[in-house]
Amino acid sequence: MNDKALVLGLYGSPRKGGNTELLLDEALTGAADAGVRTEAIRLCGLRVTPCTECLSCFNTGACVIDDDMQGLYPRLLEAEAVILASPIFFYGITAWAKAVVDRCQALWARKYVLHDPLLQGEKKRKGFFLSVGGTKGQRMFDGATLTVKYFFDAFNAAYAGELLFRGVDACGDIAKTPDALSQARAAGRNLAQDLRGSGR
Repeated sequence: MNDKALVLGLYGSPRKGGNTELLLDEALTGAADAGVRTEAIRLCGLRVTPCTECLSCFNTGACVIDDDMQGLYPRLLEAEAVILASPIFFYGITAWAKAVVDRCQALWARKYVLHDPLLQGEKKRKGFFLSVGGTKGQRMFDGATLTVKYFFDAFNAAYAGELLFRGVDACGDIAKTPDALSQARAAGRNLAQDLRGSGR
């Protein structure tokens, strides 16, 4: 059994080699350099059906939809930190990322309806958000950030921070943004050091 803390990265973009992928890769490299385990999952490669609002999870804490989300739930609960990376699509996260967020209604039900002791008390996990947007709108990240904060809260993860970059659109443009990639690597390293310092 590996006793190192796990930092789980979620690629929310459908574009391979895109800006949020580059940021997440750097963050995970920084985390690994600091001595934790890392794992990454490409959400667009999963079969995740949108939430049907059947509310079965309010009774059992489990989602009745049998798809790849059933394998993602335990990964979210095992991880000591989760980094979600998603570009902004119409002032929100991508559809692939949002489908995963919505299906975490089952975890929300476990926490707030069924009062699962494993999801109660002081937040035991950390959550970090990486995002880019093509325009320079001052409120461009507001909706996405609020969604991501509630996503993290559903599985008892404290919102530990964010890196948000405006005016980044074309594939690979983030590499032209001064210090963006080094900031992402430092964020991953700091997140991992925080986990190790807390004994997780």
